[in-house]
Amino acid sequence: MDRHPAVPAGPGGGLVGPDRPDGLRRAPTKEGIPTYDAIIVGGRVAGSITATLLAQRNWRVLLLDRAPLPSPAVSTHFFGPTVLAFFAELGVLDRVRATGAPPLAHWHLHLGDNYYGGPMLPRATHPYNLCVRRETLDGILLHRAEAEPLVEVRDRCSVRALLREDGQVIGVAGAGWEEKARVIVGADGRGSLVAQQLGVRPEYDAGALRCTFHAYWRGVHPLPEPSLELWHDDGDVIQTGPCDGDQWVVMVSTPPERFEQLRADGGAGYERRLRAIPAMRARLRSAERISPVFAGKNLRNFHRPAAGPGWRLVGDALCHKDPLFGAGIADAIAAARVLAPTLDAALSGRTSWEESAAQYAQETETRIARRMRQGLEELTIRPPAPGQRAWIRSVLGHPGLAFELAEHCSHLFAALPADRQTFWQKAADTTAEVLGLPPAARLTPDEDTR
Repeated sequence: MDRHPAVPAGPGGGLVGPDRPDGLRRAPTKEGIPTYDAIIVGGRVAGSITATLLAQRNWRVLLLDRAPLPSPAVSTHFFGPTVLAFFAELGVLDRVRATGAPPLAHWHLHLGDNYYGGPMLPRATHPYNLCVRRETLDGILLHRAEAEPLVEVRDRCSVRALLREDGQVIGVAGAGWEEKARVIVGADGRGSLVAQQLGVRPEYDAGALRCTFHAYWRGVHPLPEPSLELWHDDGDVIQTGPCDGDQWVVMVSTPPERFEQLRADGGAGYERRLRAIPAMRARLRSAERISPVFAGKNLRNFHRPAAGPGWRLVGDALCHKDPLFGAGIADAIAAARVLAPTLDAALSGRTSWEESAAQYAQETETRIARRMRQGLEELTIRPPAPGQRAWIRSVLGHPGLAFELAEHCSHLFAALPADRQTFWQKAADTTAEVLGLPPAARLTPDEDTR
């Protein structure tokens, strides 16, 4: 059934969408019926994608953000085959590629005086990574949301309070305005106002393990092949690569106690840290930093409850992890892809709101929160030991061998003691994920529970 058979007129009776001077779209208000089916607070990756997916299911969406959109953000800048495949499905991959960000089809690790590198295997549909500035990527995803006739976007629009009725969230309010909807979605980042207004506290909080600095550069001396580069040096991890706009991003992940040292002198501390590494100093000899240094200090690793009466959380508002994980964009997409169909089922009446909330909470726990907790348990920032370096060299130099190991690992597990099977399963899973390989073979259910 077509829930909204006609594109409505604007508040003043004029056209809606791009033909209106203000560019806003608004569905009609009927007495006793909310103007919108969903209000999404937060207009970056998670919010824009959620808005698009809901509008594709023919629901009216209001997307709000207090900041001018798009704008810079402390974030994972690199994303790989899974995200690229979704962008293709969403119809934006060509626009992302058109930014000029080169495909990063190689890995490069710098460990002390040693270098290791190798290609990604062409097993995925898009066997490479991209590095795109967030103001660029957010703009593309926001434009995609705005292309849906049932999406209205308002930036520079601060939500100050949630509206409630009989214990249910029914809308949002700002300075002199309010809007109502059947569900409110908090996509407003790790410091989520929606979560604060709800009084939703994290179910799990490991605190901040690292802090992050990044800036954009021009003129960095390139490697022979565009690569995603990771450098380990004295407890710090530097992540760098060419991005859109003929620029490079150079990120430094460092322990919290070094935050003031790197922040010193308006970015000079960050530059001194980079130039203290001889090989990096050579790469930056002719380079120029062309942006401020963006810093993130309180990068807590946590997840909150996912859903409740009249509300849902998505993206970093739901689960935030240090950018060093490189999972922020992928997890935002994963949550949005679960949220849209579960909300569609509730909005259409096919399931109850309670069932919808429970399903969303269960699937995000499995796909996002649990993986984050496991990743923190296994996270190590120490550079690999000499014996581990031989394995890294083998994997990167002979990725086909790594694929064969990942594909056939279950045959090897059968001969291992039960207490070692879990370890090697995780090793195979990690190898497959890092190298962009198909999922590793699984243990049988009986073996997996031993």
